[in-house]
Amino acid sequence: MKYIFFLPFFICTLCLNSQTVKHNYQCIYHCSDEAEQSCIPCLDTFNFLWIEKVKNISLLFPEWRPVVAYDSITILEGLVDHQKKVPSVSAEDLPLFHYTHDITWNVIPDQDYRYLLSYKIYDKQDETIKKYDTAVNHTIRVEWETGLAQSNDGNCCSELNCQGKSCGFFSAGHQRKDTIWNWPTIGDWVHVEGLWVWDRGHPPAEVEIHPARLVATQRALPEKIKIDDSYKFATRIDIFASGDGGAFNNNRPNSLTFVRPVKMSSKDYVFIVKHTLPKPSPDAVLKYIMKTHKGNSFTADVKFTTHSDEGTVTINIPWKTSAINDTAIFAQTCYLYWDKGSGVPENYPIHTYNIRFNQLRFDHFNEFLSKAEIRMFLDVAGNFFFLNDFSKTKDILNQGMGKTRKKKWNLDIEYTIYVPEDKQFHIMAHGFEADGMDKFFGHITDNHSPCTPIIKKELNRNLIRVFLGGCLDELLGNAGRLHHSKELNEKQADFILFSKGDYHYDECPCASFSPNNIFSINYSVKKIE
Repeated sequence: MKYIFFLPFFICTLCLNSQTVKHNYQCIYHCSDEAEQSCIPCLDTFNFLWIEKVKNISLLFPEWRPVVAYDSITILEGLVDHQKKVPSVSAEDLPLFHYTHDITWNVIPDQDYRYLLSYKIYDKQDETIKKYDTAVNHTIRVEWETGLAQSNDGNCCSELNCQGKSCGFFSAGHQRKDTIWNWPTIGDWVHVEGLWVWDRGHPPAEVEIHPARLVATQRALPEKIKIDDSYKFATRIDIFASGDGGAFNNNRPNSLTFVRPVKMSSKDYVFIVKHTLPKPSPDAVLKYIMKTHKGNSFTADVKFTTHSDEGTVTINIPWKTSAINDTAIFAQTCYLYWDKGSGVPENYPIHTYNIRFNQLRFDHFNEFLSKAEIRMFLDVAGNFFFLNDFSKTKDILNQGMGKTRKKKWNLDIEYTIYVPEDKQFHIMAHGFEADGMDKFFGHITDNHSPCTPIIKKELNRNLIRVFLGGCLDELLGNAGRLHHSKELNEKQADFILFSKGDYHYDECPCASFSPNNIFSINYSVKKIE
């Protein structure tokens, strides 16, 4: 068996022919065929049993191309969307180019950032495209490696991850059972800075920020904070910045020769955030406090300029001015609040809810001979939990939920949130079953490798390992719901959510399935006040 063609994850590899389609369409935005300019086809033959196919694997090398340049920093601001894809940990990342799976979310750009959108250019030879050969994207995807959930041999993240600890990236500082405080959720507003690239791996190519280097998340829901002897409602702005973006962009010691260092100190990071709660009185003054999280190593003082009339604050993180090291991590939260009363008008009701998660239950596993290697995440109104952390085992990825035939898991997770009467909040559990793809995360191949017999041989060797290890990681779907405070009139309400999602296709025998009703999560919402 010389080659294996089964891998649908390599959509870029297996679905397009090698010719770049030429168009005369005058783009307002960047067009996806720009991603193919000067790219040379790389053809390879995939053989499996009696089937042989010639495919173009050039879309993997490189999978990402900068829209401007690798040393450019692009800013994106806008709302986190939920129509196309909710924020979640991807099960479909290419292990050749990742240490851990990415957390991904889509942003609807504010007006000043709509120029970042792109057009998809479809091949008119595709008979499924009936009415158009172009379509504008209305969102931009943002991706950053999670730094969690890997246990495979040879991966530098595995030892820490099996203990429930982060190995860096977008969860730096995370310890077992900690809330993952800095990942955005739907309805949040974000300020993102990072590398603006074409994702060639999912044609037609789309632009995305990948990886990000700074994400400031202005939460849709308020927090209740203690100021002196009183409590006030505040807008929470979670700010995380790090040069540890991914396999090809990081400041890790002893990095591979093709890794690009991230010059975090090339600039000061300046952005404006808004206090979203109304003034309690005309003379109320806008104030702020800062909270430092685990993993923070940024030592300079952050600069603030408040604008009480507009209810905004300009935040300046002086990385360049203060000559902070490129390897530093900024992990802090800013709380904005009005100094009068409770921080909101008396006629602006904010309800307190206690959410308790009781049980995670799997209807069935798609593993027949081996145990299921489950990786599950929970989003509670923008506060994320890695559910494997809560297994009563020392090794959370090779024991407990990480490798199991057990289908019922009792949970003991509680969280309190504060919801204005005109707002809603999001609950979602999601995850994947780690199969063959997870066997060689962290075994990094250069994204710009030339089309040589050596590269083809290495790709084939890894594909065989994927096949023998169970093929693709299996996306288990999302079990989610938006709750509106007006719907929660009872003192306590119980809910059970079932997973849903697109059909999972896999060339391995008996490996394709629907994620609908694969698992369910049971929880209660208790209105406290």
